[in-house]
Amino acid sequence: MTDVQLDNAIVRHAQSASRWKTVCFSALLVAALSAASMGVAAHQTSASAAAPAASATATMQSQAQPTVSPSPTPTITPTPTLAQVVPAAFANLNQLDGSSTLASAGVELNEMQRSQLMERIEDFRAQGYQASFVVVDMRTGAAIASYGGMPMYTASSIKAPYIVSLAQTGAVDINAVATSATADAAGLNQLITQTLQVSDNDTYEALYKRFGAAPTMQWLAGTGATTGLNGYYGDVTAIDLARMWVNSYDYLFGASADAADAQGRTWLAQQMRSSLNSSIAAVHGEGEIVASKAGWIYGEGNLYAYNDAGIVIPAGSMQLSEKPQGYVLAMLTNACARDDLLTALAQTVDDAMRAA
Repeated sequence: MTDVQLDNAIVRHAQSASRWKTVCFSALLVAALSAASMGVAAHQTSASAAAPAASATATMQSQAQPTVSPSPTPTITPTPTLAQVVPAAFANLNQLDGSSTLASAGVELNEMQRSQLMERIEDFRAQGYQASFVVVDMRTGAAIASYGGMPMYTASSIKAPYIVSLAQTGAVDINAVATSATADAAGLNQLITQTLQVSDNDTYEALYKRFGAAPTMQWLAGTGATTGLNGYYGDVTAIDLARMWVNSYDYLFGASADAADAQGRTWLAQQMRSSLNSSIAAVHGEGEIVASKAGWIYGEGNLYAYNDAGIVIPAGSMQLSEKPQGYVLAMLTNACARDDLLTALAQTVDDAMRAA
């Protein structure tokens, strides 16, 4: 081999070695890049695999949060209807302590109410009189009494409940009476009007002789009454007189406008407005409905009484069968001619009922 040939061989060998180095370096670079790429991919895969677990944890944490329930809707207690109040009233009257100076059922008196009522009761006692009263809240049936179980002479305070009993039991046709539809009805109209408006004893006795006590005793059945009508008048308790007026409220004001005897009921209630010598009516204005009947006797037959009882309904009250209003009050005393004492008691009772 010549020197030229040797030199050419050395050059070709060097070029070959250079190419192999380049190939090897490239291969190594590709391998390195490939490994790096696989590492990144592996990291991403690992992260992706972990993501559902994190999501599940977040979901579990979300589920673990306490559930906030919406506030319950306030319960609105509907106003009792008269059909509910009347039996509640009779039940509360049954529960009253009739011998107590001041008792209540279905209501708690506050200190001011108690103090004021006790003061009025003491007014009678301090001047040597006996007195009892019962008031029934016709919005609820709650009752308050002072010596409510003590029998006392009714005098003419029994006349209005007696006539209501005739109408409600059907002993008289109150529609016919109201309109004087017949000669007999016209006669009864006159008797009832005189009895209620001016407390005429003769007209009352004419009614009693014709119809007797049976309608009244039938009318009181189921009310819990233990004293009733004994002859024209008699002794009753304030609790039982209050029962009679609760019955009267139900009859006079509980009927719908289209009731068969609505006209007669309205007429009958009207005859009890501005009743003679009514202490209850005296403390109320023209706009209020007061249906009442007083009674008095000043020593005839050694009997003494000055009584009043009836219904008070605030001005503007309507649909009383659906939303009963007002109260029933019965006062029995022997404080003859002491209008001041009865009027003061009636006013204090009214104040207490307005504050209830």
